[in-house]
Formats: sequence, structure tokens, C-alpha cells
Amino acid sequence: MSIKMVEPVVNGINALNEFVGKAVSLLFIALVITVSLDLFSRFFTGKSTFWAFDINYMIYGTNFMLAGAYAMKHDSHVRVDVIYQKFSPRTRAVMDLFFLALVMIPISSFMFYSTWIDFLNSVGARETSMVSSWRPPIYPYKAVMPLAFFLLLLQSIGHLITSFVIALKGESNVA
Repeated sequence: MSIKMVEPVVNGINALNEFVGKAVSLLFIALVITVSLDLFSRFFTGKSTFWAFDINYMIYGTNFMLAGAYAMKHDSHVRVDVIYQKFSPRTRAVMDLFFLALVMIPISSFMFYSTWIDFLNSVGARETSMVSSWRPPIYPYKAVMPLAFFLLLLQSIGHLITSFVIALKGESNVA
């Protein structure tokens, strides 16, 4: 298989995670609105809304989880850059290859599988939130978790391919 053959795959993964990352960033607008409504309710009536806490943690959690692959695409995750940046691009690519193959892809795969099973169990039980008196269905929110780990797994595979190309050639044409 030629390196040229995998470029569209990696570019597709990158484009998907770019789209998802930008789309979920819009959820912060909804979060600001729901927090503001709850604050106004507390200020004017002295009572909090019965639904705001559940909605707010679901919006924030969705944003946080789905932005993980976007952050990986943009190399925004935490790492010890003081040491990492001292190496050549080829050496960094080899380090990334080991990390991705031995840690990131296995953990993302396991978490995708585990959260998928949890989601299916939640749907089967018609699980509801136990946090507030509102008790909204929680299974739609639990669908976000396997999706997030699937996107992270895809991005890890795309990054693995890009790192492999850089390790071989010293550079990559993948966006």
C-alpha cells in the first residue's frame, strides 16, 4: 500500500474531527444561555430551575468529550514540550508511533468498547438521571461517550499513519 493511498483517509479523519470540534464549540452558546436563565431565575424568584444542573453538565460534558479528538488533531494535549521539542521531527514521530501504538490506540479501543456497552445497557434500562428531581433520560448523553472515544481512536490512527510517514520520509503531506 502506497503512502499516497492513505493520505485521503488521514485527511478525511482530520476533516471529520475538525468539523466535530468546531460544531461542539457552539454548545458553549447554549451553556451560557442555560446558566444565565438559571441565574436570572435564582435572582428574581430566589429559586433555581429544576432542569438547569442536568442540562449544564450534559452540555459541558458533551463539549469536553467530543473536543478530545479535535484537541489531538491540533496537538493541544498536555505533554512535556520542553523535552519533546528538542528532538528532530523524525525522532518525535518515532516517539509518537510508540505512544500511539502501545498506549493511545489500545486505551481508546478499550474505552470505546466499554462505553458502548454502558450506552447499550443504559438504553435497555431507559436510564434516567438521579441528580435532580427532573430525572431526564441519560442514555442520549451516554451515547456521546462511545462517539467521543471512536473519534479519538480514529484521530489516533490518523496520527499514527502521519507519524509513520514522517518517521520514514522526515515530512508528511497530510493536512
